[in-house]
Amino acid sequence: MAAALTFAACSTNDIADITANDADNIVNIASVTRSGEGGTATSTMTAPFHLVNVTQQTNYGWKCEADYTFTYDSNSSTGQYARKDGDLVVWCNIKSDNSSEQMVANEFQAFSPLRTVANEASYTTFQILPDQSTAEKLAAADWMTATTTSTKAAATDGLSLNFVHKNAKLHFNVTLKGDVAALTVNDNTAALTSNNFKVLGAITPYYNSTGNSKTIEAIVKPKDYSESGTNLIELSINIDENTSETLAVPFPSGLSELSPGKQYNFNLVIGHNAATISSVSVTDWNNSSIDLGGHDDALTIPYVTFTSNEEVGFKMESFNNYTISGLEYSVNNGNWTSISGSGMSEAVTFGGTKGNLRLRGKNLYGTATNEFSWSNISFSSNETNAKVACTGDIRTLLDYSNYKNVNTSNARFCNLFNNCNELTSAPELPAETLAYQCYYRMFYGCTALTTAPELPAKTLAEYCYYGMFLGCTALTTAPELPAETLAKSCYNGMFGFCTSLTKSPELKAEKLYDYCYSYMFEFCTSLTKAPELKAETLTSNCCSYMFYGCTALTTAPELKATTLAEKCYSYMFNGCTKLKSVTMLATDVSANQCLYNWLGGSAGTEASSRTLTVANQAAYNAIKNNLPDIWQSGEGKATVIYKDGNTQ
Repeated sequence: MAAALTFAACSTNDIADITANDADNIVNIASVTRSGEGGTATSTMTAPFHLVNVTQQTNYGWKCEADYTFTYDSNSSTGQYARKDGDLVVWCNIKSDNSSEQMVANEFQAFSPLRTVANEASYTTFQILPDQSTAEKLAAADWMTATTTSTKAAATDGLSLNFVHKNAKLHFNVTLKGDVAALTVNDNTAALTSNNFKVLGAITPYYNSTGNSKTIEAIVKPKDYSESGTNLIELSINIDENTSETLAVPFPSGLSELSPGKQYNFNLVIGHNAATISSVSVTDWNNSSIDLGGHDDALTIPYVTFTSNEEVGFKMESFNNYTISGLEYSVNNGNWTSISGSGMSEAVTFGGTKGNLRLRGKNLYGTATNEFSWSNISFSSNETNAKVACTGDIRTLLDYSNYKNVNTSNARFCNLFNNCNELTSAPELPAETLAYQCYYRMFYGCTALTTAPELPAKTLAEYCYYGMFLGCTALTTAPELPAETLAKSCYNGMFGFCTSLTKSPELKAEKLYDYCYSYMFEFCTSLTKAPELKAETLTSNCCSYMFYGCTALTTAPELKATTLAEKCYSYMFNGCTKLKSVTMLATDVSANQCLYNWLGGSAGTEASSRTLTVANQAAYNAIKNNLPDIWQSGEGKATVIYKDGNTQ
């Protein structure tokens, strides 16, 4: 393929600028291929894809990325890739200490198809859509990735990418026996459609009937299906207006695992009362029958979207005189319906065969006024184990038509999913400008939530994450917390009672505020390792109750501050029964109740031994009255070590 774009040359100084978007610094596309196509090594790919310069993002924190689409010129019989307007991928140039330009190998990652709110496509993740009933929908399930490393100097003709298929493809050649081939329903000779079939229990495949050629195709997740009990394919046949029969075909003997990039070919024979597989073969992927061109921006708006395998009721209610404003919902991609200011009196059903439910809005203040006045989403179901997954960007509730640039400084979502026990995943929360109480108890009591959203903000607001995941008992890993500038009570109770949490986030702040870490990991009974505490300047109650009741915690983080503040460490490790090592280097402990009950509540009683490290003898004498007996120096109690290595 010809290079996508041609640009005027620029000076060496321009090229050395790592953020320059001048013509000479922009990445061009030379060729795009994909591997394993029907026995050939590679073949040309024309599907849209997304490209990221990983080196640029890693070194400079700028996610340099763009969508590329293929355009064919019938006059010249050539094609080229072009970037979507406004997006940009440039070469990353590293300058050495003497400021001379140093060209480095740039790592690029690409994926196709383009990301939508439904497929959640990225280089590492992809959601296969269950509706693959057309050639276009089938192509949209064909997740491919490419990676390459190149230097600008060696890529004067543009970047070359080779994609590989990440999913598996099932291809059925269908033979209909006479009793089914002659079947008509209401004088309709095309009795079978995609809706008659289910692949792997959930996917509606692409059924193509042209003359005597009948095929079924589906793209599926590669995995071992041997223990799943899932049927390979199921079909429902309408014999007449009042009679139907359902047939199921299990996996053929000896075939259980489906591998990425492979096509599994089956000869499927369908007759009255029987459907059988007559032969199976495995080949490299042959993608010639499907291709997805074009790109509809409207489909990529990441509305807050709820999906469920079961039929579930969605309801949004108002509490304490809060007025819901500017919110709409849509079921199964249907018409948008406004939500009343006082909330919904009856639940709306979605999930299962009824499709997803999308939510969007036009209200810069979000879904709450403050902690006392808010709206809340709830789900209801006849299935005791019904689960609901949530995807999309929370900013689409503020202004779905301009969500990327919307002002988030006044947006609050207090208690939005409070006690949603069915919720398994959260929407994206990409805002970097936060409001007072913005996510206050947002997921409080969501006992099925297993994954927390990313929280990229580096400057926090007061009470912004207060109790955000309090009581999320299925949450195992906390999100990264890159914030370096904190605020009063910003993390207060954030992960309280997250009893499955085993991994804590890194805490980067060096300056603390009142109650900022208070109750942060209270009763995280699976937490074995505490994060490092970098701050050496403390404030009132900043770490009070921080690890209260963490019964699996064995080692306390080093407490580096030399001067304590009022109640700063009160109850900090109270109830940490397995705690065996504490380092506290303060020399000024005169602040009111700064160490009150900090090692009380049976802290360390289950440890076989205990070690307490303090600044010096005077520091130990100053805190001795705040130490339980088992944490004082003595045989069978604790080993007290001074900072210089001497023992008390």
